[in-house]
Amino acid sequence: MRIKVFLILALLECFISPGIAQDNNNPGSLLASSYDSTRINLKLLSLDVNPHSAHVTKKDPPQLADRVPNIKQRRLVFAAFALVSLNYAAYEPFKDVWWEEERTHFHFYQGWRRNKGYLDFGWHDTLYGHVDKLGHFYSAKLMSEHINDISRWIGFDENSSRLIGPILSSLLMLEIEIYDGFFKDWGFSLADFAANELGAFSPLIKEKVTFLNYFQLKLSYHPSNLPQHENPFIKDYAGMTFWLSLDIHSVLPAYTRSYYPAWLNLSLGYGISKPTRGEVELYLSPDINWMKVPFGHSQTMLFIKRTLNYFHFPCFAVKLMPDKKFYPIYF
Repeated sequence: MRIKVFLILALLECFISPGIAQDNNNPGSLLASSYDSTRINLKLLSLDVNPHSAHVTKKDPPQLADRVPNIKQRRLVFAAFALVSLNYAAYEPFKDVWWEEERTHFHFYQGWRRNKGYLDFGWHDTLYGHVDKLGHFYSAKLMSEHINDISRWIGFDENSSRLIGPILSSLLMLEIEIYDGFFKDWGFSLADFAANELGAFSPLIKEKVTFLNYFQLKLSYHPSNLPQHENPFIKDYAGMTFWLSLDIHSVLPAYTRSYYPAWLNLSLGYGISKPTRGEVELYLSPDINWMKVPFGHSQTMLFIKRTLNYFHFPCFAVKLMPDKKFYPIYF
């Protein structure tokens, strides 16, 4: 499972994000407007209007340096060092869990059946019920969004940061897939690669397809202890449930929204009954949209609420398939 290192990346931002909003003098701050000067009439750029005089005087056009992002060199070095260090630190757990197998030439992964398959895209090619693909999407998305924020903290402008996040996320995930390609039992998975790319670029996709902003992918986890000898998290796919959380309040007709709590979402959960070749399990459960909880408006609290929005918290749930069951509390 590729989630672990990127949850560590979220911890890195815990030290960075509160400082983003508080650095009011930093033109790269998230609170700073993204180049408002580009929205000003060009004529005004060459005029200097004195409020105590009716005279209008010419002003020198803005220099190129005025338009260059104010990159903070120390922050850039710190972020680069931290990212490289985390990437290296993640190698060991992945090596122990995934990369102790026999190596061979680079090849593509067809599926667990090996002798036939649709390059891991087909339903019967998956060994983990495609929960691993959701993990790839989720991890790449989380990393892309946090690298975007860190880029703004460094001093890159909004447009640059919107590209830096997805590109770096995509490259770091690609590193894992290439490494997988040299192991006999695995291989370069085109389905994993597709999930990585969709997750990394999902923030940009949501800007173009605004309807997708009504949905948020979340994760919940409880140890399944199946099988006993496996790593308790990285390969415990049976313990993971991914939730598609719908912002009910935003899709309701305008005249009914005042009667519905803005923070109350409805989520559809997806999991499997056992780590390999298990039955698909679907759940229905309420969920919290922490960004719409009506308290905590400081920048630190907004960061905390945004982080909480990556997870589905324990709540009652109804299992829809493969059998019907009610859970007073489901993790």
